[in-house]
Amino acid sequence: MTYTLGLTGGIATGKSTVTHFFRQHDIPVVDADVIAREVVEPGTDGLAEIVKTFGTEILLEDGSLNRKKLGEIIFKDDDKREMLNQILHQEIHQKMMMAKEKWESERVPLIVFDIPLLYEAEYQNTFDAIMVVYVPEKTQIARLMERDELTVQQARDRIASQLPIEEKKAHADIVIDNSQTIADTYEQVQNWLIEQFETFK
Repeated sequence: MTYTLGLTGGIATGKSTVTHFFRQHDIPVVDADVIAREVVEPGTDGLAEIVKTFGTEILLEDGSLNRKKLGEIIFKDDDKREMLNQILHQEIHQKMMMAKEKWESERVPLIVFDIPLLYEAEYQNTFDAIMVVYVPEKTQIARLMERDELTVQQARDRIASQLPIEEKKAHADIVIDNSQTIADTYEQVQNWLIEQFETFK
């Protein structure tokens, strides 16, 4: 029986540190961000559906998606943003489930689904457990300012576009505190693996 783990966090909480650990241990990671890019490549049903909804003006000359143009359209219109989200959600979900079936057929003990907006997209009941990579909001703001060279207000605005990290933490089955060292974070993940799967000892 394959165990499915939904992995999420907030902006700059260090989720990629945890996915790196899983990959180092040859645990398959299904990355929702990668899938989100794949489902709108030229020739895909996702891109065809977006063109049908928004028109050919959102295409570049080579037939690929003009992300900037599409961004301008949905930024000004909540209804259109919701229409886009519905198209993408359906396509992303389908590809994630295909990946799940593939790994299950290979009888792997664990599949990790890396989904930044897991709670926002209401995936919390899709997996056996949800792991949240957590840092306090103060640390989140400081890391985001340093990483993306933002002002305090810009960092706060970006963080405010997602569900608060404290709320994600409250709903999590497993919380990985990433506010200390990478070694400390790795140890927490390792301990969970040992507890859940004795073979990882």
